[in-house]
Amino acid sequence: MFNKYIYYVIVLFLLIIISLIIYIIITADISALFNTDMQKNKNISTNKNDEKICLTMSEYNKLITNNFVSEKKDDNISIVEMRDRKVVNDQLYPPLNRSDNKTHEHLLNNINTRTMYIQTNDINDKYRLVAYITNNSEEKDAGNNNWKLFARQKDRNISDFYVKPTDNNNDMKVPITDEIVVGDRLRDIYNIPKILTFNSPLFNKNPYNVVEIPKADLHNSGEYI
Repeated sequence: MFNKYIYYVIVLFLLIIISLIIYIIITADISALFNTDMQKNKNISTNKNDEKICLTMSEYNKLITNNFVSEKKDDNISIVEMRDRKVVNDQLYPPLNRSDNKTHEHLLNNINTRTMYIQTNDINDKYRLVAYITNNSEEKDAGNNNWKLFARQKDRNISDFYVKPTDNNNDMKVPITDEIVVGDRLRDIYNIPKILTFNSPLFNKNPYNVVEIPKADLHNSGEYI
């Protein structure tokens, strides 16, 4: 009797084996498809993040620290003096003129802090570059006919001046006094003559042209005025 049903048992066994094989294949395909979609989503997410410009906190702090170090100043040097040194030493720094030292420092701070009032009673000015003086004569003077004019506002009525050659290798410094100036005197930093004539062995007898440095635009950042 067992021999009578053995054919059906074999067929049933084969069907079970085939079903198991089909189930394994379908499960494997679904798993592979799911993993592929997950990988695509991951790549898309990664690509989106790659397109973002961002810094970690450590990188950001390092960048800020480096910027501050480049701008770090000596405690004994005022921010205005730092600015004046940049004007003289850095060829790319805006060579704009400024007001007296005390007023300028208050103005710079007020621009940066968005405040309004400036105390102008006290003048504590320092020398700064205000103009260039040139002579077209073929005869060369002690400064090779090219000078930098420096000035400070001594008080509300008078200013002090001196000149240095534009050649930085020449460290000559010549105070400009009424005794060596012929004609229009240098008295006021806000009223500099366009032409100067000197009576000194250090200068030519021919008149010198004065090219005054433009005054700063007070709408700009206080760093550049």
